[in-house]
Parts: sequence; structure tokens; C-alpha cells
Amino acid sequence: MRRGWLAILPAVTALAVAACGGTPGAEKPNKQATGSADQAVKTDGFDTLGPVTLKVVSSEGSGGPRDAVKALTKQFEAKYPNVTVDLQFRDFSSWIKQVRLAASGDNPPDVFAGNQGYQVDGELVKAGLILPLDKYSKAYGWADSFNADTLQQFEWSDDGAKFGEGTLWGVAQSGQSVGVFANMEKLKAAGIDPASLKTFSDFEAALATLREKLPADEPVIALGNKDQYGAIHLWGGIQGAFTPAQDIRDWIFHKDGATFDTDGNLQSLEHLKMWADKGYLGKGDSFNARSDADAAIAFGKGEGAFMIGGNWNAATARDGLGKNAAFFDMPPGDGGKAVAIGSASVPMHISAKTKNPDLAAAYLDFITGPTAGTALVDTAQVPAATDGDAEPGDTLGKDVKAGWDKLVEEGGLTLYPDWSSPTMLATMGQTFQEMLAGRIPPDEVVKKTQADWDEYHKELAGG
Repeated sequence: MRRGWLAILPAVTALAVAACGGTPGAEKPNKQATGSADQAVKTDGFDTLGPVTLKVVSSEGSGGPRDAVKALTKQFEAKYPNVTVDLQFRDFSSWIKQVRLAASGDNPPDVFAGNQGYQVDGELVKAGLILPLDKYSKAYGWADSFNADTLQQFEWSDDGAKFGEGTLWGVAQSGQSVGVFANMEKLKAAGIDPASLKTFSDFEAALATLREKLPADEPVIALGNKDQYGAIHLWGGIQGAFTPAQDIRDWIFHKDGATFDTDGNLQSLEHLKMWADKGYLGKGDSFNARSDADAAIAFGKGEGAFMIGGNWNAATARDGLGKNAAFFDMPPGDGGKAVAIGSASVPMHISAKTKNPDLAAAYLDFITGPTAGTALVDTAQVPAATDGDAEPGDTLGKDVKAGWDKLVEEGGLTLYPDWSSPTMLATMGQTFQEMLAGRIPPDEVVKKTQADWDEYHKELAGG
């Protein structure tokens, strides 16, 4: 059953509502970003507009999600031959640094990717650079297509100060979580049965066995950390073995009393450093020189026995390894429940400056709603819309869906740590690289991460 895929989020967003106060110095929303929900919306007949071009920027960086967006865009153009979609893809890490500037320019894209949290979406809303979507949600029935808990990730107060309540500003395509990709051929050669990996300790024992069996110059785990989030995602798999998911979510949403300075977080960082020291990740100048997407390609070509990364890399793994590709959630720690970084995929927004908002909304609905299900499933993704009927037919696609469903059922989705402040991705990305290079110890990562959180927590409280 797909109903309730993101059932953990009501409590999460309730925390956001309770914890997030006004942001000092917030800019007033642009007047053109306002509108009433009962305003007339055009949902069809766009073939009568004459020749029109819709500029779209997606931040999907891996093969499966990109292929799905491309396929759905071609289908939309076929439905409306007079519409040309100028579809561009940008690297996620670069785009989230550029998106506000691009959106504020004289000729911004009509539709573009954002990112949940204060760093991107909160700033876009605050600056009045994107349109509210409540009237389009009503017109297209998004409340029926998407779980309400999914939509809450894209709700903000109109001043961008409160996260998780208020107006809808975006919609997403898929459910995304971090898990373990496995090369079954290499596991079999090492005498490892994935079904036997019941606990995190079992998984670590398998890493040690694989280190002995694989060539010395081959990493056990394929990693790409040039974007500075690959190592964070990998660590999220370890963190879940030592820290309850609710504690992680409390910290992300600034619940009073929440802290990163815990024994569980320190232990998980120590294990990540140990993995690096034992050669499980390969050489630092190698994994820090390539992106997450490049690591997925390398894994698909046979590098490493595991890759701990986002399920959005599933199509790349499948295309490279075929039936030898498998996926599963990181085996649990003492808590006994699966815990992993994950949420809905990045939101797509409509520019406040677009000349064709209704057409842009029709495109959004087409690439994210129930009609998008087949293209998403075909590329080994989990559709965010819950009222479609597309189901995965291949083994890896079923693995990905099973992993997602288990995380939701057990309340194990932790969201993303960088949502916790506008600067957290840079803080964690840099400190993780320094730790893996041996320049700072794990406890220093804890201190710097919490210091960033504390500073923004004071700002949210008006201090």
C-alpha cells in the first residue's frame, strides 16, 4: 500500500511549526507572488496559445531521475506540439548556490528546482521569487495525488519564516532515501549472503571480509564526495545504527533541547573515520575528486562491492550491473529499526516572473502527478504521487520500493541534516572532509556542527 509513505512527517512538521519563529531582517514577499486560491486556473487548451517556450531547470544529477524528466518532458511536448520545453540540467550542489540569483534575474526559468529547508526554499519564499501553488493544488487535486505529509515539506508561511505550515510552494516527483547498493557477484565471491546481514555489526563484519578479498587498490564502498554531501549521506547510514530517527528529526527542526552533541552521533562519526582508516572507502584524493553521480557510474562499472547512497542512483546501478545490482536499507543497530536519511525529492517551483504560470503548473502536474508514475518506475524510482498505479517490474526496482516502504513503516526517515540551517551543508561538508583526511577528530566535527545549529537557533528565536 502506498498510502502513508511519508506518514512520519506530521509529527516532524509539527515540530517545525512549534520551533520556527520569525527570521530577523526577512524581506517582504514580492507582490507578484501572491494570489487567491479561488482565482480561475486554466488546466487545458494550451495548444491554442501559439508557439511558446517554457524554460525549465532541473537539478537531478543521476541517470534515472534525469531520464524520467526527459521522457515526461517529451510526452508533454507531444501533448502540446506548440510548446517547446527548454529543459536544462544543473549539478545539484552548484545549483542550490545559484538558484536565488538565477530566479531574481531578468530572464529566469519558468520552472526550476529548489531544495527543502532554510538555505534555499525559505529564501526563495522570503524574497518573493516563486509563486504560491495553493490554487493549482486545488485545480489539479494534488491533495488527493500526494500524501498531505509529503506536501508539508513544501509549505511555508508567506514570509518564509515558518517551515511546515501555511502556503504550498512546490511539488516533488519521488520518494528518496539513502541505502546500500550491492554488487551481488562480488558478495557471492566473498561468501557473503546479503540476507545474513541482519544487524549493523553483521554489515561491518562483511566490510572486513570484503577488504580482505578485494584487491588492495579497490575500495569496498564506492564513494563520491566532491559535492561534499556523499560522505554525509554515507554517514547517515551509520548514524541510524546509533541514534533514534526522532532525535535526528528533532534536531533538524530545532526542537528546544535538541543537540548534535550526543554519544550516538560521536560513535557514528568515529565509525565513519574507522572505515576510512581501514581502507573501506579508498583513497581520499580519489573520492573527494569525484561527484556522487560519478561514483554511481563507477559502481555500475564494477568498482566496489557496496555503494551507500541515494536510491536515485538505482537506474545507474541497474544499467551497469544488470541483475547483479541489489539494494537494501542499512541493517539496524541495537534499536532494531531501519533508520536512514530520506524524504521526498527536491521540489519544483514556478517563477514569480513567468509569463505563463498556468502552463508552468500544467507541466509541473504532468511530471509529478499520477501520469508520471510509469516513467518514474521505469527508472527505478518511487513515485511521490500516491494515486498512480505503476509498479516496478524489475528486481532492483522492487528492492528500492521495499526499502522505502520499510523506512516509512518503521518511522525511520530522518530527512536531511542540512535543512537545519542555511549554512549547515557547508559546515558539515567541510568538517567531514577534514575528518576523513585526518586533520580534525570526530569530536571536533560534533562541536562545529552544533555551533552552527546553535547560532541559527538563536536567530530563529529572535536573539
